Amino acid sequence: MKTVTQIIELKLKSLPASPGVYLYYDQNRTVIYVGKAKSLKNRVRSYFSGAAQDPKTRMLVSKIADMEWIITDTEVEALLLENNLIKQYAPRYNVMLKDDKSYPYLCISNEPFPRVFSTRTVKPDAGRYFGPYTDQGHIKNLLRTIYRIFPVRTCKKKIADGGDPHDEPCLQFHLRNCDAPCIGNVSRESYAAMIEEIVRFLNGSTRPVIARLTEEMTAAAGELHFEDAAHIRDRLRVLKKYTNSQSVIQTDFKSRDVIALSVADHDAIVAIFRLREGSLIGRERFHLKHIEEQSRNDILQDFIRSYYSDTALFPEEVFTELEENIPLFESYLKKLSGKTIRIVRPERGKKAQLFTLAKKNADMLLKDILLQKMKLSTQPGKMVEALQQALNLAAPPLRIEGFDISHMQGKETVASMVCFENGAAKRSEYRKFTITSVDKPDDFESMREVVRRRYTRQLQENALLPDLILIDGGKGQLSAAKGVLNELGLNNIPVIGLAKRLEEVFIPGYSQAQNIPKTSPAVILLRRVRDEAHRFAIGFHRNRRGKVMTKSILDDIPGIGDTRRNTLLKEFGSVSGILAAPAETIVQKTRIPLTLVQTLLLHLQGSPDETS
Repeated sequence: MKTVTQIIELKLKSLPASPGVYLYYDQNRTVIYVGKAKSLKNRVRSYFSGAAQDPKTRMLVSKIADMEWIITDTEVEALLLENNLIKQYAPRYNVMLKDDKSYPYLCISNEPFPRVFSTRTVKPDAGRYFGPYTDQGHIKNLLRTIYRIFPVRTCKKKIADGGDPHDEPCLQFHLRNCDAPCIGNVSRESYAAMIEEIVRFLNGSTRPVIARLTEEMTAAAGELHFEDAAHIRDRLRVLKKYTNSQSVIQTDFKSRDVIALSVADHDAIVAIFRLREGSLIGRERFHLKHIEEQSRNDILQDFIRSYYSDTALFPEEVFTELEENIPLFESYLKKLSGKTIRIVRPERGKKAQLFTLAKKNADMLLKDILLQKMKLSTQPGKMVEALQQALNLAAPPLRIEGFDISHMQGKETVASMVCFENGAAKRSEYRKFTITSVDKPDDFESMREVVRRRYTRQLQENALLPDLILIDGGKGQLSAAKGVLNELGLNNIPVIGLAKRLEEVFIPGYSQAQNIPKTSPAVILLRRVRDEAHRFAIGFHRNRRGKVMTKSILDDIPGIGDTRRNTLLKEFGSVSGILAAPAETIVQKTRIPLTLVQTLLLHLQGSPDETS
């Protein structure tokens, strides 16, 4: 049995020098790439020549298990066939419109009396399709305008030629929104003429429609059919309002599509401006996928191939930055549309300004997509996945516990423990610790105490343990915490340190910080945990420090609690004020028993510290 390499070598030897299309298959007999070539022999062999290739092509070649090709008469026919095969197989390594099947089209049905409606399902034999439209609001407004200008039917009845005179027309006929072909009220020829007028309208040609309606309105008024004239006037108003809403871009009346491309990493945006009769009638944007390592020219070629194969909105000219194969694609567009379409690269004047405007739109749309991707990457679940990969953890760190120490020159040392589950803070699990083992600045010993107290208790209570422990600090604090975890038999729990100064991530056993980008979702999540632990520790420390600083000498007197102390200070202002007041006055104002007041005064008179 021949190996894959032998099969490929045999087929390479039999390649013809003719134009055509080639298909690459993987080991599961799935089409992974479709390409076209002026010479199949030269193009296909180039993949296996061993010459320097980009990473995407190297990956593609490594997956090829078999190949086939189809010979065509011309390169244009190869381009047409390539497009059809890409749509059929949706290969992994071909550039494609992202979610292209979901774009809405406007369809004129293939019926004796056609309907006009929007759809996301394209059936080649079902009618003529216009689009695709990436703006759902635009296609709705366009369809609503058509219904108000043209008396086209909206029902789904199957109507034979001539209709049924005995049938009952629907409400739309009585509202004068439909000519009722269902009852034979309009001939097939007249209805077909209206449909062609709708086609011209969709292609941006509104002046003939305005001229015809104006003529009909004048004729109706001249014959004293004022109700008919008023109805035509209303349709004219709708049409003119729609036309006036379109920006006038050019002074000539050529129909043009302006195609601009913006690329960044694995994303590309194509913005299209549709200009008809000098006005901008539509703006569409398309998000492309599978564009890794592709040149701008290749991306544009793939887009033009794909886009114009699915639309009936052909212009006279296409403005774009295409640099290669321009005659080939002009022939391709002529084959699709039946008319000559020029591809122009604008370089100066108003045409260049127009292209620059489209390019700015593409750049702006791409920035929006990249921003959305960044937001998505910083969602809690995504950040947990990124952290697992960055730290090479066996399991995702769904539960993270972070520790921080806070003190003022070694006094009133406290610690905090915060908890994050699936990337989100779980405040009900936060804990505060008053450090008792040190009376001087010693972050290492303080860290040992809090980690020992936390996980000794968790083990005793058989409580939930974290998937990752974060220590706010560098190698010293990390080493202290790791030592305690080892003593407790918890050496299987990953523990890391996050240094404040450079946001460096340290792992036990490594002297150097881990090489994790500071802007990565993993570091952003670690920073959130660290900052929350710091905030919680600082808040606890300030609270304790405030209590110490507001401690009064009154707190040391038996019988004087918080309530009586606060009453005394409220009435007399300070310890000095209390001492200056007679005992009877103190009793009267505070309702404290006389014997306790006398004890209070004796205590204060003998105290060396008479401040509150």
